[in-house]
Amino acid sequence: MARLSIQQHANVEAARSHYLAEVDGAVPGPLPSVVAMREAKWQEAKAGGGPLLRAEANALGVSLQAAIDSVTAARRRWCDAEAAREAERIRAKHRIRQAETPAEMHHAFNDYQAALEAAFSCPEDA
Repeated sequence: MARLSIQQHANVEAARSHYLAEVDGAVPGPLPSVVAMREAKWQEAKAGGGPLLRAEANALGVSLQAAIDSVTAARRRWCDAEAAREAERIRAKHRIRQAETPAEMHHAFNDYQAALEAAFSCPEDA
């Protein structure tokens, strides 16, 4: 049996503040170490190579250019996914600001979470 959890807020503005903060706290993303590695590889790709990309090329048995092309394509996919996540975040916050009741705010937040879970898993091949 599903359980219903009701959260009470002192007023509509308190609910709005709560849900706006929830939206900002719900943004999924890769671990900081993954982000740092992606950025390091991207910098090497822009420079035409480096130790990380040479090691990756050797490990995969591909040319350095193939590794650079792979990182470039992954970067493009990652940037597109980040832009989509940001658009969903902005959309959810707009809906919360326009909502007249805490229930509408709750629905906006739930829709946001569902959109992120359904469509915006982070590409892991960067």
